[in-house]
Amino acid sequence: MTEIAELVDRLEIGELVARFFVSLDERQADPEAHPFDEAWARRFFTEDVRFRFPVGTFAGRDVAPKMQNLTMDMWGRTQHLAGIPLVEVDGDRASVRWDALHTHVQLDSTQAARADRPGEVMQSGGYYDAEVVRTEDGWRFRVVVLTVAWTTGKPPIRNPELARLSGS
Repeated sequence: MTEIAELVDRLEIGELVARFFVSLDERQADPEAHPFDEAWARRFFTEDVRFRFPVGTFAGRDVAPKMQNLTMDMWGRTQHLAGIPLVEVDGDRASVRWDALHTHVQLDSTQAARADRPGEVMQSGGYYDAEVVRTEDGWRFRVVVLTVAWTTGKPPIRNPELARLSGS
């Protein structure tokens, strides 16, 4: 692999991370315009993707939209900040790790999702480890693991439907 090709791969993988985080916050701001659906899942994940998140372990691109909807439905507005990805390319596979700061605002049923009237805030910091693979459509996540190092604020109530989806 040439140095230029490796740099292009690293850039594309970094953009995959950034687009994924942007998609989370766009959906929270306008769920109808930015839904977690099959098209969303195809932009980010392989068919056999596996996730290990604090809310459960999940497998399959077909599960990704439901899992992400159930997870993000626990929150009002969010902001996800990704650190600079560390990428190790090995042919058509790569490992990628990035630090992350997640800010989630809870809203009760009487509140609108407005920046001037936030609800309780929960933040977490940690890092993601992922395996990505080159597909016909570009780089996609095959494995995504979130390790939370710390949290502050009130966590959401565990969603029983999310627990059933993960088998936990």
